[in-house]
Amino acid sequence: MSNSDPKTNPTCENETILCQGDPVRVAEIKDTIMAAGDLPTLPTIAMEVASLANNPMTGMSEIVRIIRNDPSLTAKILRVANSAFYGMPGRVESLNMALVVLGMREISNLVTCISVFKTFPLGGRGTSFDRRAFWEHSAGCGEIARVITSKLNMRLHGIEFTAGLLHDIGKIMLEQHFHEPFMQSLELIESERVSSVDAEHRTIGADHAEIGAWMAESWSIPDSIGESIRYHHQPGLAPRNQPLAAVIHLANVFTKAISCGDCRASLNEVLAQDPAWEILAQENPELVSMDVVGFVEELEENIERAKDFIRMANE
Repeated sequence: MSNSDPKTNPTCENETILCQGDPVRVAEIKDTIMAAGDLPTLPTIAMEVASLANNPMTGMSEIVRIIRNDPSLTAKILRVANSAFYGMPGRVESLNMALVVLGMREISNLVTCISVFKTFPLGGRGTSFDRRAFWEHSAGCGEIARVITSKLNMRLHGIEFTAGLLHDIGKIMLEQHFHEPFMQSLELIESERVSSVDAEHRTIGADHAEIGAWMAESWSIPDSIGESIRYHHQPGLAPRNQPLAAVIHLANVFTKAISCGDCRASLNEVLAQDPAWEILAQENPELVSMDVVGFVEELEENIERAKDFIRMANE
């Protein structure tokens, strides 16, 4: 794998070539979304909490004061904190306790996730794009990313769940603003067995990873998450955060494998050729001997937990 001087190509799967649409077309797509006045913004509270959580001088009381201004958000945080999703041994009774138990970064991630669901509710417009299925896959990817990082003792401070949850966020924008060509891309994926990136380049001229990374930047989401969104199909090309991008890529692979029983038998062979597997194996040699099929079977319970998270965050 080479990270130097990646070339662009509108339809590519090669790990050494950066798949991206024509810059002029990408700019047109962004202009179309902006002109519609429909580029969503995260609630101010999420932005403020994220900013404070990234400041080492921030005290817990400052974050508590901001979150308390939104009783609905407070209630959801406590509901999720007390759920099987976190599996706390005792009941979390207050925001202060939640911050102590989960930490500021995890609370910030939770606020971001809940805010995203508020911005893009399950019952989004249109019936041909199943938004509930979309979010269940995304949350499942986030939960499996959390399991992978725990298994490999990676210290990502909880951003892996947020990164997994948002990895496909660009699809919502493409579906809303370029509905027909986006639906055509889904048909291409089924009929020709091409990747989503390839299909979107052919029908739209840009892909969901490009648009998703742009959205993350507009929301001032940490660069590491934005980079993982941009490169989750090609983690070897991530310039600064390859391990996180690799985790999200593999979480995506595992999430799809869980919903496709026939895919599991060939999973070892697929991963042996996957650059993301190689990236993580460099620092975690034990991956080579992992029972991948058994690991995927263990993850099925985590998918159910992710569905519970979706339900609680949207109540």
